[in-house]
Amino acid sequence: MKNSREIREEARKALTGNWLAAVGLYLITIVITIPLSIASNLVETNEHYVLSIIITLGSLLLSVVISTTVSTYFLHIARQQKIGYSDSFAYGIKNFWPFFKLTFLMGLKILAWTLLFIIPGIIASLRYSQAIYIKLDDPEISSSKAIRVSSEMMRGYKWKYFCLALSFIGWVLLVPFTLFIGGLWVGAYYNTARSVFYDILNADRLVKLT
Repeated sequence: MKNSREIREEARKALTGNWLAAVGLYLITIVITIPLSIASNLVETNEHYVLSIIITLGSLLLSVVISTTVSTYFLHIARQQKIGYSDSFAYGIKNFWPFFKLTFLMGLKILAWTLLFIIPGIIASLRYSQAIYIKLDDPEISSSKAIRVSSEMMRGYKWKYFCLALSFIGWVLLVPFTLFIGGLWVGAYYNTARSVFYDILNADRLVKLT
């Protein structure tokens, strides 16, 4: 397994010539979610609890579509494969239900571990972190099996994945000094690096299976 610096380097190579497109996708997802966030705050302020619940549920459902869309797009970027915004969003919408089930099951498992203590919850989130990519590569795999395969893949690699996330702290701290616009670039960079990490880990798993 490559170290964090090498993974980030692979991500930068993959993003060469794709930075503006990658940042554009991030900007679109933010623009989509802002109206719901504003509506949610307004409703909470006026104590319209039923409407607030409806908007919150809508936000959760939309987050699944966006998560699937973003993961699809950046996995293609990491593999230097061309994919458009419309194709990414279409995939996220078309496959909403399978990824909703996966997200829901992951959330329940992580919540169960978090109730024991914060640290087990963090470890569980690291353990299940590759499930969405596994599902993207194998749409027919069940949610429970995708989570199980992710747990197997991450055995011995959770700390490396955690360190990869930590390696972006410096960039995150600089974001406020760019009026938060730089967050678009950091988000694109981080999601590409996550995809690179998955591809390296998955390649190793496939070699072991042969």
